[in-house]
Amino acid sequence: MKAMSLISAFTSLLISFSSTSLLAAEISIGYEYKQNPQVDFSKATKGPLKIGQFTDARSVSDARTVAGESIADQPLADIVSNALIQAMTAGGATLVQEGQSLTLDGEITEVLVTEKDEGMEVTIRTHVTLRRGSQTAFDTVIFGRSSGATLEEAVRATLDRLVNSLILDDYFLMEVL
Repeated sequence: MKAMSLISAFTSLLISFSSTSLLAAEISIGYEYKQNPQVDFSKATKGPLKIGQFTDARSVSDARTVAGESIADQPLADIVSNALIQAMTAGGATLVQEGQSLTLDGEITEVLVTEKDEGMEVTIRTHVTLRRGSQTAFDTVIFGRSSGATLEEAVRATLDRLVNSLILDDYFLMEVL
C-alpha cells in the first residue's frame, strides 16, 4: 500500500514537472545591432579588447528565462555578450580571444518584465568589469529599459539601450580609447 502511494506521488510529481516544461514558451530574440556606430573603436590605442565571460546571477533554474514561462532560444548572458560584441565590431573594434590588453566581463543581475497597455516593458541590468591585466580599470552596472508590442521586440529595444549605456559612457571610453 505504501509503495503504491509513493509510486503514485512520484508519478504525479513527474507529470507536473513535464507539463510545466511543456507550457514554457520559447522566444527567439534574434538581436542585431542596427544602429549607426556611435563610437569609433578602430582608434583604440590602449590595446586589443576581449569580450570575456558573461554570466547570469539571477536565481532562475534556466539561464534562458526571460520572465515567467518565457525562455529565450539561448542563455540571456550570451545574448547580452553578443549584443556588446556586435556594437563594438560595428564601431570598428578589433576583438581578440587571446593577447588582449583589456578584458570585459559581465554578469546579469536583474531582468524585469512588466506588462503595459501597449505591450511589454523590459529592464535588464548587467554588472560589467573592464580589466587591464589583473587590475580593474572600469566597473559599473549598465542598464537598459524599453517597451515593445511583444516580449521579443521589448528585449531587442532594451538591448540597444543596454549596449549604449556602456559604449557611450565617458569613463569606459577613457579606458578603452
